[in-house]
Amino acid sequence: MNDVQTPMMRQYQEIKAEHRDAVLFFRLGDFYEMFNEDAIEISKLLNLTLTQRGKNPMCGIPYHAAKIYIARLLRAGKKIAICEQVSNPVPGELTKRRVVEIITPGTAVEDDFLEQGKANYLAAVYCTPKKYRTEKAFDFYIGFAYIDVSTGYFFATSFPLSEFADNFKKEMGKIQPKEILIQQSLPQEIPELKNICAEYPDMFQNLYPDWSYNPKTAEKRLCMCFGTENLKAFSLTVDSPEVPPAGLLLEYLEQTSGAPLSHVTGISVYGENDFVTMDDSTRKNLEILQNIRDGTSAYSVFETLSYTKTSMGARLLRYRLHRPLRDKAEIQKRLEKTDVLYKNQRAFNRVQEYLSDIFDIERLAGRLAMERAHAKDLLALKQSLNACISLNRISAEESLFFLKLSDLEVQKLIELFTLLENSILEDCSIIFTEGKLIKRGFSEKLDELYDMRNNATSILEQYLLEEQEATGIHNLKIKYNRMLGYFLEVTKGNLKSVPDHFIRRRSLANADRFTTDKLVDIETKLNNVDENIIACERDIFFEIRSRINKENLFLRKLAAEIAELDVFQSFAQAASIHGWVKPSFVDDGQLEIIAGRHPVVEKHLPAGEFIPNDLHLSSESDSSLPSFALITGPNMAGKSTYLRQTALIVLLAQIGSFVPAEKAVITPVDCIFCRVGASDNLARGESTFLVEMTETAYILRSATQKSLVIMDEVGRGTSTEDGLSIARAVSEYLLNKIGAKTLFATHYHELSYLEHPRLKNFCLDVLETEEKIVFLKKVIEGVSNNSYGIHVARLAGVPESVLARAQTLLDLFAKTKNQNTTADIISPAAFENHSPRENSNTLFSEEDMIINEIISLNPDSITPLEALQLVTRWKNNLYPQK
Repeated sequence: MNDVQTPMMRQYQEIKAEHRDAVLFFRLGDFYEMFNEDAIEISKLLNLTLTQRGKNPMCGIPYHAAKIYIARLLRAGKKIAICEQVSNPVPGELTKRRVVEIITPGTAVEDDFLEQGKANYLAAVYCTPKKYRTEKAFDFYIGFAYIDVSTGYFFATSFPLSEFADNFKKEMGKIQPKEILIQQSLPQEIPELKNICAEYPDMFQNLYPDWSYNPKTAEKRLCMCFGTENLKAFSLTVDSPEVPPAGLLLEYLEQTSGAPLSHVTGISVYGENDFVTMDDSTRKNLEILQNIRDGTSAYSVFETLSYTKTSMGARLLRYRLHRPLRDKAEIQKRLEKTDVLYKNQRAFNRVQEYLSDIFDIERLAGRLAMERAHAKDLLALKQSLNACISLNRISAEESLFFLKLSDLEVQKLIELFTLLENSILEDCSIIFTEGKLIKRGFSEKLDELYDMRNNATSILEQYLLEEQEATGIHNLKIKYNRMLGYFLEVTKGNLKSVPDHFIRRRSLANADRFTTDKLVDIETKLNNVDENIIACERDIFFEIRSRINKENLFLRKLAAEIAELDVFQSFAQAASIHGWVKPSFVDDGQLEIIAGRHPVVEKHLPAGEFIPNDLHLSSESDSSLPSFALITGPNMAGKSTYLRQTALIVLLAQIGSFVPAEKAVITPVDCIFCRVGASDNLARGESTFLVEMTETAYILRSATQKSLVIMDEVGRGTSTEDGLSIARAVSEYLLNKIGAKTLFATHYHELSYLEHPRLKNFCLDVLETEEKIVFLKKVIEGVSNNSYGIHVARLAGVPESVLARAQTLLDLFAKTKNQNTTADIISPAAFENHSPRENSNTLFSEEDMIINEIISLNPDSITPLEALQLVTRWKNNLYPQK
């Protein structure tokens, strides 16, 4: 291990010891090198060649291509420490190096490291050391805060520790942070935290000591950042659970980025009742932002609805899809704005045209505030401001709702654009040490430097002419060599005319060489002109950037309005393309949908193929309408689509969008619950049935009369008897205890015998012919008489021998149920010839068959003699006489 002890490797190990949790990019010449454990891990992750330096594993990347590799590492949840050479290499001496930047998944701000159209959240979680009063009892509280430092958006919430699993999972599902800071004691005290975080394998996790979450220190840091005396304006005090994690986020950002955070001007604190509640399971089942199959946005509600033109609009749309409004007045304000664009197609087309020219002003403003913006960022901002000027003009001409700027704000907008138009070079560099930043004509000083570089010969000739006229030496010449630089050469015959300000440098046989202070000054300027140009351009650029950043609040306001406009035009575009209608809102508990469609399914079917369906429910107890729709029907008939489309129509309406229906009258709901399907969670050791019951329990504990509840196949993960009992009990609880608008799909046809004034039976219509069965996908009143499971199995390609065997057993079970008698038992060999055989091994035990027969008997429908005959037969079957 002698190579490990070289000065360079000792230097590496010392720096690495200070950044153990980061991948250390160690600069060696034109490469960033990684050694030892870093090299082994990163070579596999980035598919790099693993070599050795001495006995140390090593891999490297070119420094000029580092951003590509850093972006890949950030997506994989890695933290990177950039270690640069901070002294010029000297042969025989160790070059000084230090970490100049730390980049983490949650603190990245450059476009190369961020996903466009998606927020990049850094989160923190904390538990209070003392209990607070809740609605039910005293409890500890969880504080949860998160920030997107690239835009400055900062949020926080809190909830009781007893509700940790549901709420933390819900929050994590909403924001999907790239990085999280965790109070060190929490993973041991709250096992659910570790399990939930494990569902995000690419999320970078940091454990921080409990003392890092100091309320007083956090309050001071927040006040300093926001420029306030206290946090009352944000509904916070030093005792608020949200304060410690929020304060730690700012401290962490200051430590890692080392940049100012002047664009973080406040924090939005929200509670459970501010938006429509949707748990993590509901969001996944409804496939709002990503589909269940591969986790992408394909076949999601977001994909169907998103016609945004800007990254800001895409992020805002994602945000709103997870946070539908409850307040009817606010929903209607949004709908009116969508409607204005929908009806004014001329203005709508012009708005779309100019929105396409707007870059990500939110993130540009963030980089300005953090002093990370380069020249191309300012060019992007210039183009965006120009488009905003046009949009402001359209809004004024058409009397529209957006960008209603005051005269002062319009003037400010034009001034910022003009400053950038006059200053930043179109073909600019993003590297400050290359020059090529500022236009000619913007700065007299810079123009002089360019003139000096471009006209060096003319400057020297002009000086020579001045000296010739002043001295009368007409054959005076300016020459140059590497030893003396520029000098004045005077022949021997003119030495008597040499003035006092000439300084002799060298005497020759035929002439003497002189210099002057002015010539030295000119030479110095000419020799340093390139460096001076670069320095001057850099100084001017920083001054321009600073001037623009003084209007950061205005830029962020502009960005927020553009993002909102983009969302509304996206809604209008979706409505135009898909034929959606404006919903109306009432307060009487009604939910009326005429010819409703599933937005995603309809989009991916050929035009006209989707079968629309109606629904009319009410949660008001005195209404003549049902609150509970019990839906039966076979698989593949369209039950799940019908259930989901109802939830999605309500969700779309409550974010301010038009909806896929001919008519929609909606009472705002406070919660949407969608339990459709279930799967094992092997990582947590949870079975399908346990997952199903956990989700069902959450709905029954959380739903109110104002909620919308969607449930599909409750109880199917256990035995028929248990499942039917649970499904019935859940139905009765929803009907009698909660009273929420409920769509309840089931295969348990026995539930259709339930009678309740608020319950109505629906089924999926099926067309039966002698040759085939056609699922009409139409919801009608009534009860399905057949599950058509064997027909569905045939469509799925199950072998005919299995289908024939299944039909034989189905007939057997039907005969047993209807005639209250045991039938011949069909042997496994019947799969081959599709007919029963006598004296064969039974598929089911005699005990099971008799128990099933007893369960299906109706004692009131048989005579005492028939009962005795049944008992005798059962005895003979169980204990046959030899």
